Amino acid sequence: MAVEWSDRQTMNDRVAFLVCLDTTMLLLVCVLEPIKLTGLEWHQWLGFALCPLVLLHVVLQWQWFVTQFRGTGRRGGYRVRLSTLLNLMLFVLMAAVLFSGMFASRQSTALIGESVGRVRLWHEVHGWLNFVLVVFVGLHLALNWDWILAALRRSRPRRPGSDAVLPGHRSPTLVKYLGRGFVSLLIASLAAGATYFAIKATLPPAKRADLENRRAIAATGDHSQKNQLAPVPRAADVLDGLFGFGITVSVALLVAIIGRYVFRLRL
Repeated sequence: MAVEWSDRQTMNDRVAFLVCLDTTMLLLVCVLEPIKLTGLEWHQWLGFALCPLVLLHVVLQWQWFVTQFRGTGRRGGYRVRLSTLLNLMLFVLMAAVLFSGMFASRQSTALIGESVGRVRLWHEVHGWLNFVLVVFVGLHLALNWDWILAALRRSRPRRPGSDAVLPGHRSPTLVKYLGRGFVSLLIASLAAGATYFAIKATLPPAKRADLENRRAIAATGDHSQKNQLAPVPRAADVLDGLFGFGITVSVALLVAIIGRYVFRLRL
């Protein structure tokens, strides 16, 4: 009985941690959308803070993602296939937004210049995909609606294939977690790179030529030149920022409600 209680407590603690992690990520996404709320400098630093949280989320939910992908080939598993597709698209969008923001930030350009693609094109990618990311976050909320409500009601749900510790089962080792993190980073890098080249290929010829003809500043260039590559700093405007934050939260919740109750999205 003591072992069973300990296992149940471990599962409860894990779910509580996931709820806190996911809530923090959701708030950060909504705060980062209106740059006026934080100003560009804090926007960039909060974006850097979001990166490890997303990686941790993927690593902790790894077995659940694996279970979802395995279920895509089953007959009549359209709901699983739709869920897998939406989650995959969200991962690609999140990777593209975070990587583009990182490579276009003043902190990165001061160190590496244009060593990893054109800074202005990364800035284009970041700007174009931000709102799309909010929409997919809303769809993700719709998919996980039941799990979220159950967790908030403290019924401690367990997703199929989760890493909750069960009697007679070992939790993943540190080496496995590090391996999952490495694979996640590799996939995210490929997703961000593919998005970069896809958007580059769809740019109008004149704009693409302008980007191609700009002289790349080497990593050995002076810092003043590199800083000129990054977006112009913008100060915070709290009132406008709060309005934008409210719009972002409203859009995410509206998409979640429509996805849940109109399109019947669920796991």
